[in-house]
Amino acid sequence: MTPSEQTIDTNNLKPEDTPSLRASIHDGVSHAVMMGSGETYLGPFGIFLRASTLQVGLLASLPQLFGAVMQWVGAIKMDRIHSRRRVIITGASIQASTLIPMALLPFIFGKGTWSILFLLALIMVYQGANGGVVPVWNSLIGDLIPTNVRGRFFGHRNRLTGMATFGSLLPAGILLYIFERAGIPEWGFLVIFSIAFLARLNSVRWLSKYADPDFQIRADQVFTFRQFIKRSPHSNFAKFVFFIGAINFSVAFSAPYFALYMLRDLQFSYIEFTLVTGAATVTQFLTFRYWGGLSDRFGNKKILNLCGWGVAVVPILWLVSPQIFYLIVIQIYGGLVWSGFSLAFGNFLFDAVTPPKRARCVAYQGLINGGFVFMGSVLGGYAAGHLPSSISLGPWTWTPAFMLPMIFLLSGFMRLVAAGIFLRKFKEVRSVEPIRHRDLIFRISHIRPIAGATFSLFTGLFVEHKEMGKKGHGDEMKAKNSQ
Repeated sequence: MTPSEQTIDTNNLKPEDTPSLRASIHDGVSHAVMMGSGETYLGPFGIFLRASTLQVGLLASLPQLFGAVMQWVGAIKMDRIHSRRRVIITGASIQASTLIPMALLPFIFGKGTWSILFLLALIMVYQGANGGVVPVWNSLIGDLIPTNVRGRFFGHRNRLTGMATFGSLLPAGILLYIFERAGIPEWGFLVIFSIAFLARLNSVRWLSKYADPDFQIRADQVFTFRQFIKRSPHSNFAKFVFFIGAINFSVAFSAPYFALYMLRDLQFSYIEFTLVTGAATVTQFLTFRYWGGLSDRFGNKKILNLCGWGVAVVPILWLVSPQIFYLIVIQIYGGLVWSGFSLAFGNFLFDAVTPPKRARCVAYQGLINGGFVFMGSVLGGYAAGHLPSSISLGPWTWTPAFMLPMIFLLSGFMRLVAAGIFLRKFKEVRSVEPIRHRDLIFRISHIRPIAGATFSLFTGLFVEHKEMGKKGHGDEMKAKNSQ
């Protein structure tokens, strides 16, 4: 870390105050463009290549499992790393290199088995390269961002990345729609994956501007995965890890099939699919900063308590109606609770472990989570092909027009069970201002975070940076709470 970064007053820290934080924001925005124009459409791309329901599940789950294994590999090699920045740049470059070959598959092999097999292999490389650098990046960024502004910084960064995701997701959907109407959808995928490729290359450029402080791990700070599991009944962090794993098991049970439901069953166009998908993204970038302030002030556990139950009902709400306007409303709600959940999850991960152990803990969390995701997705794919066509409870019989909503219903029930079992088992890890859950709900429902963020987004984005420099954290929270 440079001397100029070491002398920053963290109470008045702004995102542009250090080269590393500036680089992190630009890297995050570029990565988000890759996500919005590339990764978001991997599922629709598999469906375009005529993947079956089980293959759609495998495309979503097997690469994630491989990425989790690579997180473990990356963590156990941390003590041999001389430059964390170099490792991150290498992984990001490999990830970028897979996007153009993916886009060329329909031109080389057409649609069908061979294209799907090569797509699976390329996505595994894509996720494996990402997984290999996740613990290293978490270790490095955790050293670069002061603890007392972490919630604010990530809230701000996540809001900008959310804007970039939607700003790329929507044009990508429009491009696919145009090329589909022209009868050449494969060219549309080539264009949007090329955009994703260029965005990831730009991300690599900004990653090279991160500071790269020395990093050493002592022998007494190294512990094996077996030791981690053995300690889990008594470890607050391990209980948190298994809560996240259980939630993501339930999410993976249904997650690969929402795109299939919209594109195959409901016959949505690519632009309708994009509007429904983008509604959640918009809501997230409008609320990330708000959740960041709540995280800094009241802690991450309170937000996980609230949003853990909130995300559980999201798939159940999809059963009410297949109308696009209704689904957009559900996605807005989903974006709100998922933005709080994901921000609190990330911050809790940083707070719960010391810097030397952070990379290994992140990797073990990723390995457990990847295993849960794989099992959930495969089980969901199996269930999709074996569920009965109707469910009867006494005189009441439910016969859905399509099978996938049953998967959504089961996913919701499993999320509720996971929240009920695990949320009470782990605790907040730092001193925070106490607040009752009902008062937290009152704040969320009355402060109008979406309206406030909209105002900030379109009329006060740059003013917000100025205010962050002039005010301490307490003054900023007072200003938020007066809205």
